[in-house]
Amino acid sequence: MDIKAGDYIQTPRFLRVKIENVYESVTHMNKDGYNEPTHYQNDEYEICGKHIGLNRMTFAAARKEQLI
Repeated sequence: MDIKAGDYIQTPRFLRVKIENVYESVTHMNKDGYNEPTHYQNDEYEICGKHIGLNRMTFAAARKEQLI
């Protein structure tokens, strides 16, 4: 399953969220401020949120780094 910007994803913590950005790695996503965990369970992607104001967040997805 590929996640794209604009997709809506069901997460345990925030329920249905809209993905604003998709990153190639979790490290890049975290550097851009997406650090709030959503507890999304997936082998390929992690989804995190970023505070953008009082009671407002935006969400991004990133491919999990694969250990070889």
